[in-house]
This record gives sequence, structure tokens and C-alpha cells, in this order.
Amino acid sequence: MPQDVYGGRFARTESSLLLQSSYAGFDFMLWEEFQLFGYVKPVPAELKVKEYELYRSVYCGLCVSMKKRVSCVSRLTLSYDFVFLALIRMALSREVGHIERQRCMAHPTKKRAVLVGAEELDICAALSVLLTFCKLRDDLSDERGLKKFGVRLLMPIASGMKKKAGMKCDLGDLETRLVGHLNALSELERANNRSLDAAADCFGDFMRDVAAFKYPHDSLEGRIAAELGRHIGRFIYIVDAADDLGDDLKSGAYNPFIQPDGDTLEAFNKNAESLRASLKMELVAIEAALELIDFSAVPEYGEILKNIIYLGLPELIERIISKNPSDGSVMENKEHERSL
Repeated sequence: MPQDVYGGRFARTESSLLLQSSYAGFDFMLWEEFQLFGYVKPVPAELKVKEYELYRSVYCGLCVSMKKRVSCVSRLTLSYDFVFLALIRMALSREVGHIERQRCMAHPTKKRAVLVGAEELDICAALSVLLTFCKLRDDLSDERGLKKFGVRLLMPIASGMKKKAGMKCDLGDLETRLVGHLNALSELERANNRSLDAAADCFGDFMRDVAAFKYPHDSLEGRIAAELGRHIGRFIYIVDAADDLGDDLKSGAYNPFIQPDGDTLEAFNKNAESLRASLKMELVAIEAALELIDFSAVPEYGEILKNIIYLGLPELIERIISKNPSDGSVMENKEHERSL
């Protein structure tokens, strides 16, 4: 379990209420249920020092905003994907904000740069909580046994966080639309539909509505955000399905890569080049939308985002595909980490 987000085993935070039990790895399961993905991140070694410091300040700023606007527990939902979303939205809104140096529970001895004064951070904090609630609601109908019991324990907490987030940021009918997209995905799962495109489209539509939240539909910002959200959503779904293939083979969970009448691992390896090409096509669409953004207000936003798209995601593609070698060993140890 990651231990450097809040320090130790969260013993000094509200989240300790969630994570004290160690029975059968139950604390780790609860942590995982609160998480989204975390795939969309930069290659730090290729960023300039000031760009990496800005990226960390946005990460920390989003964490601080989640604490102030929702609760300490809401920070468990923080992922790299939402830092990416915050950067996109701040670039589109031309928000600059300013840097303050603050201590936090995770880093009590040394002040760290925190970006404050950006409304988009507050919006992304609310969106992160809403997505976690939608994920848990979807998991409640999909999971079984101890994991389902864990989801039931978390639902009242997530519901309370969502309600508080909605009081600070008017989410309108976004929840209804997101639940609709997840219901469509659940229908595909129940029908055992093996169309990767159909399933990825559902999550692409889900992320499209998240990314374009509050932007007028006919505005340039709204169209760019929707295009980025749709293709990053499709990319995340496909990558996550490939990353989860080993676990899903063991558990019998739905995964569009699983071949009911053949050797799944052999088919996955055989079609690795097609998978690589499909993911790169999503990156081409993301790159095209990114090029339409005016980064003149904060050029560093552009450099960070280009690092993620041109370096981080292609590197992720190779890691995920190579996790399933030709000898047929199943994939384990998920790639995504979530803390700086």
C-alpha cells in the first residue's frame, strides 16, 4: 500500500477510520476501491526543473483544494489523471493562480509549493469526488463477496463527500449523465459483449462529459475539452483492460480482451501490434486537440501536457503490452502509482 500520501498508515487522518483493519488485506482493498486510475502522468526526467515543480504544485494544490472543499478523506480519490484534467482546464481557462509554500500532513518538516487561487482546482476536486461515487455505485452492482461488502461500507462516505462537493460546486445534471454512461457499459458487460470499441466508447463518453463540464457546448474550449476527454477516456479504458487482464482471467470478471472460446493470452500476444496501433490512434486524436490550446498565459502547462502525451503515454503503452510476455504468464502488479 502507498504510505507517503498522508504519512504512515494514515494513522493521523480521518482516513484511518477506513483503513485500520488488516483482516485479509481488507485495508488495501478499501484503498483500491476509492481510487480511479492514475495512468496519465509525465516522465519527470524529461521535464525542466521549473516544469516539474509546477506539476507538483498543481498536484498539491488539488490535494489542498479537496481537503478544504470536501474533506480529508476525499484526498484518497486524488490521481494523476485529475492532475492532467486540472492542467487542461486551467490552460483552456487561462488560469494562472499563484504559488504558496505550505506544510501538510504528508510533508510536515518541509514546506512544498502549492498552487492556489485557481477555480479549476476546486472544480476538479468536486469532479474527482463525483467520479469516485459513480465508480463505487457501479462496483456495487458488479462486485461480489468481501469486495462488495467493502464497497457497501464506502458508499455512505462517498455519498456524503459527493453531497458536500455539490454544495460548493453546482454539478447540475452531470451525475445523471455519468451514471447513464456507466449503465450502458454495464449492459455490455452483462451481455458479455466482447467489442473493445463499444466498451471504450462508453467510457470515452463518460470522460468527455467530465472534461467539458461547465464549458458551453458550442465554445472552442468546450469542443477541445470534449475531444480530449473522449479520447483520453477511450485510451484509459483500453489500457486498464489490458492491465487488468491477468487478474480478470483469474477472477472471471468481464474483460473485452478475454476470449471465451480460445487462448486469451495467445490471442493478446498475437494482436499486440493491433493494440499498439489502436492506442497510438487515440494519442493522435489527443495530440490534435492539444495543439488547439493557447498556452500563452502559462507556457509551462503546454510543456507538461506535451511531456505526458508525447512521452508518458507512449511509454505506458509499451509497459502495458510488454507485461504479458509470449510465454503466457499473466499480468500482475498494476503499473499505476498515485502519489508524489
